[in-house]
Amino acid sequence: MATVDLRKLASLRDYTNSELRLLASVAPAREFTPGQSLCKEGTSGQSCFLLAIGEVQVNRVFEDGERVLATLKAGQIVGQMALVDRSPRSASVVSSGEVIALELTRDVFERLLKASSPLALRFQEQIAIAGIRQLRMATQRLGTLLIEQGKTVAKAPPRSTLQHMQAALEEWDMSMDDLDAVKVSVPAGMMGADELKSRRGPL
Repeated sequence: MATVDLRKLASLRDYTNSELRLLASVAPAREFTPGQSLCKEGTSGQSCFLLAIGEVQVNRVFEDGERVLATLKAGQIVGQMALVDRSPRSASVVSSGEVIALELTRDVFERLLKASSPLALRFQEQIAIAGIRQLRMATQRLGTLLIEQGKTVAKAPPRSTLQHMQAALEEWDMSMDDLDAVKVSVPAGMMGADELKSRRGPL
């Protein structure tokens, strides 16, 4: 087993030494060979994985075959919904090469939560961040096809893009209509994009 320095992972940069030691003890490192599955679509999810070394592909089967939804790198969490949702895996995760990942099971996570462990609270935050990134990636892919020079493109986006977005939304139990209700708030003391543009004036 290769040595994993958790302190080098950007997503764990703010963790204390005691939290990193606890993480290493409750989430054992697992090695995966190229092409090996970490998660399989449709199966019951019992754990999530924190990628320590290597990359994985997130794949999903559609009517016209299997497609790659995303490529995740070291420091990112995959399969995180298994910690909060007992529904079947929404996609498969396959190692692109040699991969080492820390596996945190739902049972261990729930025990940490009940004990009010700071580690569990940090993981809750990272689960939310991971979901936001997935939705952002999906909406960006769709947006680049729907908008051209500030005007809506008449033609419909390719099915693969809509499928990608649908998969990301389903991961968070949302529909396309739910996106209309999502609002972005600007923290106090900060300017939104529209206000910043108006203050800059014409270019």
